[in-house]
Amino acid sequence: MSALLAGPIWGAHVSHATLFAIAAVTLLACLLTMWLGALRHRARLRAVPVRIHVAGTRGKSTTTRLIAAGLRAGGRKVLAKTTGSEPRLILPDGSETTWARRGPAAVREQTRLFAKASRLGVDTVVVECMAIRPEFIWASEKHLVQATTAVITNVRPDHFEDIGNDANAAANAARWVVPAKGQLVVAAEAMTPDLQARSDTRGTAVNVVDTAGLAPKAADRALALAVCAVHGVAAEIAGPAMDADTGDPANFFERQLIIGGKCVRFANAFACNDVSSLALLWPQHSDADVPVVLLNARPDRPLRTKRFLEFLAARNPIPVVFVVGDPLALRLARRAGFQSDTLRPLRARKVDAAMTELAAATPSGGTIWGVGNYHGFGARLIAAVARQGTPC
Repeated sequence: MSALLAGPIWGAHVSHATLFAIAAVTLLACLLTMWLGALRHRARLRAVPVRIHVAGTRGKSTTTRLIAAGLRAGGRKVLAKTTGSEPRLILPDGSETTWARRGPAAVREQTRLFAKASRLGVDTVVVECMAIRPEFIWASEKHLVQATTAVITNVRPDHFEDIGNDANAAANAARWVVPAKGQLVVAAEAMTPDLQARSDTRGTAVNVVDTAGLAPKAADRALALAVCAVHGVAAEIAGPAMDADTGDPANFFERQLIIGGKCVRFANAFACNDVSSLALLWPQHSDADVPVVLLNARPDRPLRTKRFLEFLAARNPIPVVFVVGDPLALRLARRAGFQSDTLRPLRARKVDAAMTELAAATPSGGTIWGVGNYHGFGARLIAAVARQGTPC
């Protein structure tokens, strides 16, 4: 080793000036590469005259899909990307494919989307906002999307670990999606004085859509129709195309199944990640029997888990809750008021066995709810529900 270190490479003296020059050239090369990349991305943005950025707590993926379907029917060449439960790329002919990721989800992948848009020569991009924190929403809008139209579906409490517990946290975060001198389509429930003020400052026209009393899919459809109207596509043209859309893979559905000779209903609300949205669904799909709930708890969302458990503990009758995912959820459930007869860890780890375990605790004709989180066990369970059982 000593002989190696004494060789011509390591033994030669390198002056401080030379080291500084090497570092400076390297830094300049990096800055030049970033500058050229930024110029290229801005050129790609300018090549797409209509850029629609869809934000909000719930319904972003569905609203993105419906807007794309409606604008396609109106003759626009549309590329859309959803990044919710399952990232999907919706091509100009309406076909779709999975969106491949290089590592964890990151807002910078929007540059890859506009590179694809440039290659396809589209005139419209509809993209779901990926950011949660206000600073990332601002950066995504200002540097990556530069929307001509923004959409805010709702601002329901969620993502407490990222944006805090303040009642207005979601609204304060969503307002950073407002574009400059563009259009904003927003549900009335999400409209706040701060959002109006930001729109006024940015020179953006506000289109408020009353979605009060509408089911989630109907509310998303109303927003999408409003976006299409802003872009000159009438409801008579856009509506039928929206109705024909296949929907997001994680959308809420209810299915009757026979498991072990027993007829039960399964309500897939895994993608309904906030208590406010679940509260809208619960009375519409509940029955007199004691429901069974599978809570798929995310370890990085303990505050969300706590809110779900508090909501479930307040139901009458109180459901039997099975917990999978974060072990902390069992402790949180006991604090929320669940007793041993209404709280169980899910023993099965294979999805078919899990459905049998859940059905065994469900009265005939009763309901099994899936809530908390779609990814991981939730997605595998939904795939099993889609292929197993016989409709009652």
